[in-house]
Amino acid sequence: MWQTALREGLNTILTYLDPLHLLLGIVPAFLISGAIAALLDRESILRFFGPGANKWIAISVASIAGAILAVCSCSILPMFTSMYKIGAGIGPATSFLYSGPAINTAAIFISAAMLGRIGWARSLSAVILAFGVGLVMDLLFGKARARETIQDSTENPPKAGIPWKGLLVIFILVAIYMVGPNLYKGILMAAAFGIGYLLFTQEQRLNWYRESWSLFKLIFPILIGGVFVASALKVFVPGSVIVKLFGAESFVSNIFSSLIGALLYFSTLTEVPITRSLIEMGMSSGSAIAFLLAGPALSLPSMILINRIMGIKRGMTYIILVILFSALAGSVYELIF
Repeated sequence: MWQTALREGLNTILTYLDPLHLLLGIVPAFLISGAIAALLDRESILRFFGPGANKWIAISVASIAGAILAVCSCSILPMFTSMYKIGAGIGPATSFLYSGPAINTAAIFISAAMLGRIGWARSLSAVILAFGVGLVMDLLFGKARARETIQDSTENPPKAGIPWKGLLVIFILVAIYMVGPNLYKGILMAAAFGIGYLLFTQEQRLNWYRESWSLFKLIFPILIGGVFVASALKVFVPGSVIVKLFGAESFVSNIFSSLIGALLYFSTLTEVPITRSLIEMGMSSGSAIAFLLAGPALSLPSMILINRIMGIKRGMTYIILVILFSALAGSVYELIF
């Protein structure tokens, strides 16, 4: 069994390190993150997502921002780190952290096609959950986060000017995520590099690449280790046990489902066929909803990094909120249908 677990973990890492996935999935994530940190001025971020911004609007926008991205729970972390580092409020930042992997156009339609009503319920619940998590995080930690941002702004005054060049490059890089892994995605990436080279000064280019590399060194090693552990754990959890735990329509089953989903790692959209298989094996509809809501948004490697970025108290609060709200959404679905 240990050999099987080792083989499963290594196979998942090799899949994750596939050159196409690295070039067209991981690299753009870090380039977007580096661009946010290096090319956007702090004033712009604080105006729309900072502690002083209208939290209802900021959290609402962040809650649906994931619709334009197709990222997994780990690929979203560099972008979240950059937003948080620049000074985004904890409410909008955590709403974006959840919505990125949980809500995207591809997931919405694939879930609906493969899971029917459960798929549509997952999509609606994900938007509500993203807003709810961000709002609660803002209520709990918003004031403390505002004090941190004010202190940091005093020590590092914001840059002046409208960052239109940075916005242009970030727009192109985000567009890369909206295109499948094909020739067009490669062309967009080359265009982003070309525009960055032509429009930016040498110092700006160096800052962009330096920030991207810094985030890569911070996140990627932990990410790989976490992916290995999460994949290896699947070997020790037999399918019969999962069905026994998740077959009943109860809040306890939904909690177990969201917890297991949170621990495992899912590449983008892989949670949909996995959930369909579990439903066919006997998983209840509520547990399926909980699994679909917590699974894409969290994973063992992402939880480790979230705690490292936000601190244990805030990180664990976010994780617990996602797990609890996912289970609650599953129970509400069972009550209605």
